[in-house]
Amino acid sequence: MVLLSLFKNVKCKESCGMDLVEKNNFNIFLGLLGDHGEWILSMWNWRKVFSRLGTEEQCIQFAEERELLPREKTCWRHRRNMSVSRASGEIGKFRCYKSNCRTKSESRAIGTWFEGARLSLTLIFQIMYAFSEGLSYTQTKKECSTDDTVLSARTIADWFSYCRETIVIYELENQENRPKIGGPGKIVQIDESKCGKRKYNRGRHIEGRHIEGHWVIGMIEDGNDDLRLEVCPDNERSAEVLVPLIQKHVQEGSIIHTDYWRAYMSLPEYGYIHRRVNHSDPTHRFVAPDGTHTQRIESQWRGLKKAFRQQQHKHDFTDWLCEYSWRRRIRINHMDPYEELLKAIKHVYRL
Repeated sequence: MVLLSLFKNVKCKESCGMDLVEKNNFNIFLGLLGDHGEWILSMWNWRKVFSRLGTEEQCIQFAEERELLPREKTCWRHRRNMSVSRASGEIGKFRCYKSNCRTKSESRAIGTWFEGARLSLTLIFQIMYAFSEGLSYTQTKKECSTDDTVLSARTIADWFSYCRETIVIYELENQENRPKIGGPGKIVQIDESKCGKRKYNRGRHIEGRHIEGHWVIGMIEDGNDDLRLEVCPDNERSAEVLVPLIQKHVQEGSIIHTDYWRAYMSLPEYGYIHRRVNHSDPTHRFVAPDGTHTQRIESQWRGLKKAFRQQQHKHDFTDWLCEYSWRRRIRINHMDPYEELLKAIKHVYRL
């Protein structure tokens, strides 16, 4: 309780300055919390969004510092830097004042994240933060509304879609740089599951119900939180589909644990050590006599399917799965989701 009170006191005064006693208390607070305390204070929250990005001037300066907006541009005709002219409430325009270029100008937003935006920069950054925190449309509308401005669900949906598309591009372009999981002597558990809605007359049959949806293969290494997820092309889970996906993410020589699904039978032909657990065995349904099991990868499906049920609107399942993986990686690595979104935007909309 004392730590919480001190934390709130520090947060309230961080923008107003602290006297010597408060600074000493602050240092004590950080010492008690250690690295975790510094991590909490470095994270974005609504107070920081409103205080640091509360005006157009602050937003423009922030966008320039984060390389989301260009500071300068060279006139292709005269090979010289153009000047920036900006009226109140505008991002600004590049203009060359030499000879016949004087009547021409070009918006600084062209080719950037802000191109074509009709919202103010303050609202854009607020919606971005709401998306990064996983807020619903209703929550976002509540947090971003002012006395004279209420965002529509359509506007929020559009900007959430822009954020999601950026994350998908960022994740796919950086996927090749991610090392494969597993390796000689390391165990990788693999399982596939169908993610969708329950039906009573169509889809996959489970205990009298049916599930209609998308087949997903999951792979995770023992002792590692790096979960790999892939949507099965054409909703098939044959060896021709699953083996290439496994090769994409798992190193040869890995010890792979699976169930008895026939598509995995050919794994030894591709340089893997294959061990299986028979879920139909009444005596060793979950753990085989030699200790082989897939309980860790199977436990990942609960969180995935819960998140899928909570999604607000239907959109491309592959994009949603990519977003889910992005959010999970941020959570388990204690990263700031807003900073990661800014990083993705900077990568995709390179200046």
